[in-house]
Parts: sequence; structure tokens; C-alpha cells
Amino acid sequence: MNKVLRTAGLTVAVALLVFGATRFANVSSAATSPDGQAIFAARCATCHQANGQGAGPFPPLAGNADVTASDTSNIIGIVLNGKTGPITINGKQYSGAMPAWRGQLSDAEIAAVLTYVRSAWTNKAAAVSADQVASAGHPAMLPGATIYAAKCATCHQANGTGTDAYPPLAGNPAVSAADPKEIVAIIVNGRSGPLTVGGKTYNGTMPTWKGQLSNPDIAAVATYIRSAWGNNASGVTEQQVASAGTSVSTAIGQSIYAQKCASCHRANGAGGGPFPALAGNANVNASSPNAVIGTIEHGRNIMPSWKGQLSNADIAAVTTYIRSAWGNKGGPVSEADVTAVK
Repeated sequence: MNKVLRTAGLTVAVALLVFGATRFANVSSAATSPDGQAIFAARCATCHQANGQGAGPFPPLAGNADVTASDTSNIIGIVLNGKTGPITINGKQYSGAMPAWRGQLSDAEIAAVLTYVRSAWTNKAAAVSADQVASAGHPAMLPGATIYAAKCATCHQANGTGTDAYPPLAGNPAVSAADPKEIVAIIVNGRSGPLTVGGKTYNGTMPTWKGQLSNPDIAAVATYIRSAWGNNASGVTEQQVASAGTSVSTAIGQSIYAQKCASCHRANGAGGGPFPALAGNANVNASSPNAVIGTIEHGRNIMPSWKGQLSNADIAAVTTYIRSAWGNKGGPVSEADVTAVK
């Protein structure tokens, strides 16, 4: 009998130890798991508001189809990499600059805050895992030919010959140049305005692919077009993509110009009445962009100040656009250029 009691007592003791260890592990795990709501309050609510309704240039997260989409790669990518320039949500356009949280928040913290915003307010979407965030942060590189067929062939044609609006890539000196910087910058940042290739002028608008394609994917498609259709140029690396081009997009600048500037300076940059022309304007085309940046930032006469209404990235984008549109030959402008002008 004593032996039976001792055995029973030992069994109970072991069970209590196991239960206690399991309970402690669960409490410890809960204590160390990131709190998505707390992260949102500390990092996101200033712009998107505690109720997720957004404010000013910052879009709502409540009732936002991009936030609750079943495919989470887009919203994860925005949180990881940031987003600058116009975005339309529920029929309204917003232009606030979203910072990149890659390196500032861990994969687990990003997963936690996304899980929160996808289930808060009226949102009802599945949780996001740290593995999903890690996967989105290191996307697999698709073959360049596959990316070209999906993203580029509609305009430039499957055989690279282009159309009346879009220039050929086959036999294009900019595509096959020894230094791929120019063509990579065009893919990254987009391009608008007339472009002459082989003596013919094209006016199609090239969208920006930054934020839509990863650097490895841009490297892959650039490598493909530099070797297809008789082109015989060297490949492009991810590092070359990361370092090429300006940090802003002329496509974004064109959109900002259409919204904020065209009513006075006209869509063709010709101005009218008290509003000066930007096409052929010496200040706009000057080697240093400081004068035109200063005018945009601080205003002049009846020109309003856009400082505080547009981000530095947006001012850089619209300045880059007007310095390259309508035959202007000014160079691109970076956020650093804008920041340097006081």
C-alpha cells in the first residue's frame, strides 16, 4: 500500500511540475510577444489616428481594402519600405510620406502591428506572421523574361520593338550602354516627357517600378533587356539598382504637378497671366536647383509656400518633373537637395 501511495504521489508531483512549467512558458511567451496595439499607438497613430481614420495627407486604415486584402505582400511591403507620393483610398487621394520601418521594427513587431490594424475598428482580416514579413522582405527573384512579359511587353512589345508611343528597347543605345545607370534609373524612377530614340520622338509615360518590383527583380529585368533581341550588354546587379537613379520619381512629380500646379502654370508649363511659364524658364533649367526649390518651399509674390504641405520627397519629385518636362534640360533633384535649401 505504501508503495502504491508513493507512486501515486510521485505521479501527481510530476504532473504539477509539468503543468507549472507549461503555464510559465505560456505566460513568458505572452509577456515577450509584441503588442501590436501598443506599437500602433506609439508609431502610427500620430498620422493615421487612434481610430484608424487618417487625417490630412495620411490615408485611413479602417475600411481600407489594401489593409485587409487576402494577399498581404502589398501592405507588408509598404510598412517595410515606406511609400511616397499619391495614393487613392476610397476615391480620395492622399500624398503623405510613409516612412520605411525596415530595421526600426523587427519582423515580429511588424507582424503584430499589421495583425492589429487588420482586425481593429471595422476591419476583419487574418493575422500576419513574422514568417510572412520575412518572406516579403526577401522576395525570390523572378526570371527577367517572366517579369518583362508581365510588366513591360504591353508597351514595349514582346520583341522589344516598341510602338508609336513607346520606344524600342531592341537596338536602343541607352539600354545597351556600357554603364547601365541610365536605363536602371528609368526603370526605378519612371520617365515622362519626350524621348528621342533612333531619330524618332516618343511621348509615352514610363511608370515608376520602385516599390512595385524589388531590387533583385529590377536587376533581373534590366539584365534581360540588355541581352535580348540582339542587345549584347553586361548584366545588372542588385547593388547597381540600389545605387542608380534619384530617390524620387518623375511619375510622382507629374501627378503632384497636375494636382497642385497646373491650374496656374498650365499642364504644358506655358503659364499665363500673372503666372510665369516653367517651360524654358532659366531658373527652372539652372544647373543648381536651389532657386526653384526655394520658390516652391517658401512661395513668392502670389505663389504659395508648399513647405509643410508637401514632403521633401514630394517637392523633390515635382521639381525633378518640371526640370525635365516640356523640353527643359535641368537635372534631377533629390530629397537631400531639398533638405539643404533653407
